[in-house]
Amino acid sequence: MIYLDNAATTRLDDVCWDALKKYNSQEFFNPSALYRKAMENSKAIKRARGVIAKSLGAKSEEIIFTASGSEADNIALLCSLRAKSGKVLVGSSEHSAVYNCALELKVRGYDVEFVPCDRYGRTDMAKLEALLDEKVVLVSIMHVCNETGALNDLAKISKLIKSKSPRAIFHSDGVQAYGKIVVDVKALGVDLYSISGHKVHAPKGIGALYCRSGLYLKTFVYGGGQENGVRSATENVPAIMAFCDVVEKNFENIKENYANISELRSYLKSQLENTFDNIKINTDCENSSPYVFSFALNSARGEVMVHCLEDKGVIVGTGSACNSQKSTRRIPQALGIVDDYAQGMLRVSFNEGNTKSDVDAFIKALGESLEELIKYQKSASKNDCILTRLKLR
Repeated sequence: MIYLDNAATTRLDDVCWDALKKYNSQEFFNPSALYRKAMENSKAIKRARGVIAKSLGAKSEEIIFTASGSEADNIALLCSLRAKSGKVLVGSSEHSAVYNCALELKVRGYDVEFVPCDRYGRTDMAKLEALLDEKVVLVSIMHVCNETGALNDLAKISKLIKSKSPRAIFHSDGVQAYGKIVVDVKALGVDLYSISGHKVHAPKGIGALYCRSGLYLKTFVYGGGQENGVRSATENVPAIMAFCDVVEKNFENIKENYANISELRSYLKSQLENTFDNIKINTDCENSSPYVFSFALNSARGEVMVHCLEDKGVIVGTGSACNSQKSTRRIPQALGIVDDYAQGMLRVSFNEGNTKSDVDAFIKALGESLEELIKYQKSASKNDCILTRLKLR
């Protein structure tokens, strides 16, 4: 199997298995208990918090462990606002976790506006600036667009927000950036930053939220007061420690991996353009993460092509896996794709283990699938004509 849907999830790194086994079967104790073994687990979590914090350029006390990137987004948007009214600005191409939280804030009485993006999914800076004023209390703009890989200049956005809306909180969904590009939350100027473990070869069910020191978060889950009272629940020690081990093992190679994946993405783009007519490239390769590449066909529906490719041993996506079960036109509309291409979007997303041979296999399978679909469509069209003549007779 050729797996090219790493923006949806990644294979568990082998380093995780030791932590999962150790903290599920040997050191399985509740870190909130008072006996020695439990306190050792509490110290282990403290060490993991420090590792995740260091990877973000943050302090340990600024890291809140969550069950996912989506939960981190929910906490950021729903628990950070102290003002009971005001304007909230959210990128139009955001992940559904942020988009749907914005809709919830609208129900709660906030004036929510969606900031337009360009055709590649990058936030339109001029339109963002036009929307910023003293009434803005929260801005959420993703770091890397999960649909196209578009990279937003968060430092520039942060500077703009501070000058136009000084009381606004700035959140960014960093799920597709973390572990792929170097992230320093202090340099980026964000107040809140969401990350996820399963996008970087850690287990599903673990994520984290960076929350700048001094920023108050309301309680999201009531209970025993874990995670600074924001998210109560017995900590998922096995997943936390596996996440920690992945970061310690892999994150020092971020720059080298970035360069290698950039070459692979360029190879994919050239192969697509040299092999196929009538494709629309949705990724700006000059200003995006190389890990995510989006294009669209006007001769086949994306979901149909996904299944055709799967039958040939190649796995890709149509876009965010969180939207895969729903018919949604929000992202194509945000990108300005309104013609036949809107139904034919495909997303290829890489990990460090992918090679040019994987791309070659994908190109070959895509070509074969298109030929088969075109033959099927011609046959179906011919049969429709025969049925029409029979009905007329």
